[in-house]
Amino acid sequence: MEASVVRGGWLRHVAALSHHRLSPWALFAIAFADSSFLPVPPDLLLVPMALLRPERLRLLLAICLAGSSLGAIVGYVIGYGLWALIGQPMVEFYHYQDQFAAFQRLVADWGVWIIIVKAFTPIPFKIAAIAAGIAEMNFFSFMVATVVGRAVHFAMVGAVLAICGPRFMAVVARYERPFAVASVVVVIGTVIILHFR
Repeated sequence: MEASVVRGGWLRHVAALSHHRLSPWALFAIAFADSSFLPVPPDLLLVPMALLRPERLRLLLAICLAGSSLGAIVGYVIGYGLWALIGQPMVEFYHYQDQFAAFQRLVADWGVWIIIVKAFTPIPFKIAAIAAGIAEMNFFSFMVATVVGRAVHFAMVGAVLAICGPRFMAVVARYERPFAVASVVVVIGTVIILHFR
């Protein structure tokens, strides 16, 4: 990212975080957790990191794919053997009961295809992984579908960033202060919605 673009205070801090030596590990951890137990999509960290470090886009996408795929194994295990102990309380805690019941039926009916198609839906991937475990879906088939589905998802995000990223960053740099305020409002609003949903 050119210094002329990263000139403001807020954007400079975000850029510093994206250049931190531990930021790829943070991205991996969030992608892993998203597929197993945490309702925070890695896209929230991937997008600013990729916008500020476009030369690392492929590496960042690969990190997300690896973390998400490995996290899906944990989600599958929760559904397969730890449903009563961990899975059910977690689904209830996040208020995903209706989504989960519907997705569980889809996994039972469509198997591999619904895991792949999940890439095009807003349903958290952990729901797909846990439902696949409960349905006792063939583990190898589940992992193939997971890798394909997550690869499609992150490829779509990467394509949008590659095409629109430079123009978006120019707008952000120009309207940095309003964008920073809007970002804080969105984060606070998301937390409130998730808490009271």
